[in-house]
Amino acid sequence: MRITLGMSTDETLLNLNDQQDQINTLSQQISSGKQLNAASDNPYSWSQAMNTTQTLREYNSFLSNVNFATGWGNATESALSQFSTLLTQAKSVAESATSAVGQSQSATFASEAGGILQQAMVLANAQYNGQYIFSGTATDTQPFSMDSTTGDVTYNGNSSAIGVKTSVSGVSGGGTTAVNLAGDAVFGGSTTTAGGSNMLKDIYDLQQALSSGDSAQIGNSFTTLGNDFNQVNNQLTTIGTTMSGLTNQQTALNTMLTNEKGVLSNYQDTDVAAATVKLSTAQTAFQAALQVTTLLDKLNLASIIS
Repeated sequence: MRITLGMSTDETLLNLNDQQDQINTLSQQISSGKQLNAASDNPYSWSQAMNTTQTLREYNSFLSNVNFATGWGNATESALSQFSTLLTQAKSVAESATSAVGQSQSATFASEAGGILQQAMVLANAQYNGQYIFSGTATDTQPFSMDSTTGDVTYNGNSSAIGVKTSVSGVSGGGTTAVNLAGDAVFGGSTTTAGGSNMLKDIYDLQQALSSGDSAQIGNSFTTLGNDFNQVNNQLTTIGTTMSGLTNQQTALNTMLTNEKGVLSNYQDTDVAAATVKLSTAQTAFQAALQVTTLLDKLNLASIIS
């Protein structure tokens, strides 16, 4: 097949168009910082980038859940720590009252126990972001109420766990972490705790014993409150173990997020230095091709006028 001058000119013009497209593409990649702006840019890389983006969404969702669980756990740990301190104070009052002499001292101890009871009720009904910590899944229901006449305590929550998704399903526990401790299991309520006591009622009973000067009941309260103290500390150990696991998950998720962001960057982001070199090369080639086209145009003109 004979290649004419016109055919050479056409091919050169096609090459010019291709080079101009390459220059435009490289310029856009450099200015936007993205080498993938549409699936047609690189179908394989686009597909991988979409998969990586979905993975990042999942990890961010898990991390958000872990952060929520950590906040809930911190609030629970704080409430239990303060409750433990109150029990220590109540024990101290009971111990001091056993050696107290006189009605005025008894009244002072009873008043102190009453203040402890009020604080204990507040902590047992503590909230996190407007939700009751110790109500099980009934987070909009105040967990504890007390009959001020009898000291009978009613637990209004439930014993259900609040589970949040903190990792993929294939791990132990199905990837779900229970973030709460139900109040009836911690403090007792309509029923007693695992330790066989009802802590709020125990503090109430101490206050009543102090008011009436019932030394036998005061002595019993000292022992009962000691058991309550141990029970709360056991619950603190439980929540501490959960918090430790959440911290490990948080660290792992942050590491995985960083890695996946790096993978996504490799697919999507422009290597500006490399792209700049390619752009310079393409522009040089384009200028050379323009010169060739000019020469071919002159040859075509010469053939016409000769």
